[in-house]
Formats: sequence, structure tokens, C-alpha cells
Amino acid sequence: MRFAATVLAIALSIGLAGCGNSEATSQATPSPSSSSNNSNSSTGNGQRIAGSLNDYIDQVMALKTTSDQQKKILQQAKQNGGITVSQYEQAWSNFKACMTSRGYPNFKLAQYNGIYSMPGLDFTGTEEQWNAYKANYDTCYNSIKAIDGVYVMQVGNPNLYSDPYEAVADCLRRSETVPNTYTAKDLQREMNEDQGSGENPYQYFDRKNATFRGCKAANGWTTTYADDERVNLWQ
Repeated sequence: MRFAATVLAIALSIGLAGCGNSEATSQATPSPSSSSNNSNSSTGNGQRIAGSLNDYIDQVMALKTTSDQQKKILQQAKQNGGITVSQYEQAWSNFKACMTSRGYPNFKLAQYNGIYSMPGLDFTGTEEQWNAYKANYDTCYNSIKAIDGVYVMQVGNPNLYSDPYEAVADCLRRSETVPNTYTAKDLQREMNEDQGSGENPYQYFDRKNATFRGCKAANGWTTTYADDERVNLWQ
């Protein structure tokens, strides 16, 4: 029981898996300002992370975790209106190569409507292996963190909302998945009712809708379900 709890804690801390029929997880992205996923008072208040995408890029470039190589790409992004799809895909290809070079088997990245993340993982491996995985993941992800963070911001939250519910609701409205009257508070209410089993709580889409999952992933939430494909990194 102690080891199982330790593995679960490690998995949750790096946004890999959870428990139950649906598993809410998060992909870390470089955000100079923080907001709580569980905030009720600030939901839908219109606050923004930065005044423009270039302002946000400047903030990301100032982070200590942003490497010189990533800064060069971000400088180009400021001139070109953002990170390109090819730059984003190359970054995640580099991440995958970084992981496999550390001895992990070849695996398929999860993709939610064009947004990449690690796939759900099987709960196998020893405590030592999970600790090593966390360190390897952090190293490899930090090498693309700035590029990933700016790209998902520009496609998933171009209005730079600081509240994640507002950002996802806006993403859903822009994709015409929900009507223009759909608010951040509507989304928060429905997500709070989402237990991953039983009746679907969402009025306008299914919980596994690709656009919904992509909007969430672009704003720091990825969710794996019991019937999603999983990866065993310790075969």
C-alpha cells in the first residue's frame, strides 16, 4: 500500500495519471502568473496573463528554465506571429527522442486535436523506476517547455485569459462546439459534475470530444479514461 501510494503521488505530481474511471491530470506549461483550477471567485472575470502574445513570449523568455535554444525560436516567434506547427511538432519529436535515448521503449504521444502530451501510463515499475522517470521527464520536458507553452497559449488561449475555465470555455466557443452564451461558470459546473462514469454532464458535447480534450490540454489539463490506450514504459 505504501509503495502504491508513492507511485500514485509521483504520477500525479508530473501530470501522468490518476485513479478511477477518468483521470484528471495536468501538463505543466510555463506560465509567469499562476491561477487556481479550483478558484470560484475569479472564474470568468476576464483577467489576462499578458497584454499580447509578444508580451507573454517576453515573460516566458525571462524564465530561468528557458534555454538559449528555445529563446532563439521564441525570438523568431515574435517576428512571425507565434510558434509554427512544424516548430511545435519538432519540439515534441525532440522530447520523445530525449525520453527514448534514456532507455524507454518507443511510444506514441497522446494527441488531442493537435495538442501533444505524454500518454496515460500503466502503473508498473518499481518506486526507483518511477523516481527516475520523473527526473527524466522533467529534464526532457524542460528542453521544450517554453515552445510548448507559447504554442498551446496561442492556439488554445489566444485571448490570454488567466483563469483556465475561462480559457477553455473561450476555446470551445471559438471552435463553435458550444454557443456564444456558454460561460466559464457553465464549464466549471459541468466539470465539477464530471465523475468519468455514468451520465455525461456536458450539455453540448461528450466528455471525450476531441475539441474539448484539445482545449483542456492546451490550457494545462489532460484527462485519460479507462479505455484510453496506455503505455508500459517498463516492459
